[in-house]
Amino acid sequence: MGIRYEKDSIVDWANELGKFLRLIVDKYNAFDEPVAADILEDGYLNFFQKERDWIHGVSEQELFAYVNKDLQEGQIRPLGLLILDDAKFSNVSSELKKSLFRKAKLLLNHASERLEQFSFEDYERMTEIENELLK
Repeated sequence: MGIRYEKDSIVDWANELGKFLRLIVDKYNAFDEPVAADILEDGYLNFFQKERDWIHGVSEQELFAYVNKDLQEGQIRPLGLLILDDAKFSNVSSELKKSLFRKAKLLLNHASERLEQFSFEDYERMTEIENELLK
């Protein structure tokens, strides 16, 4: 494989390499620790004007309706990622964890479809979610 010289081709190649390296580094989670509930609560309140308990208790259909009605397109993926982190790093029951994983999956899929964008990072997250849901 040769490297052709075109405007920005080397920069594009370096960006792709960086994405790949991030995927490898993100898999290493030896230092992941539970996140304090107040940090998650602040994230939900400050960025989405919803309480954490509401997110925990809302059905997937109600969450989907809220997202389509009250959020901008650019807010869907961050909410899905916040819910995913809530499921991964908070100390909640296994039943609630599975519910949060399903909600995160719903939102990440919806963001991908609505924005018509594909992300290798999100593909990796979806695989992680699927593995958690199969446990």
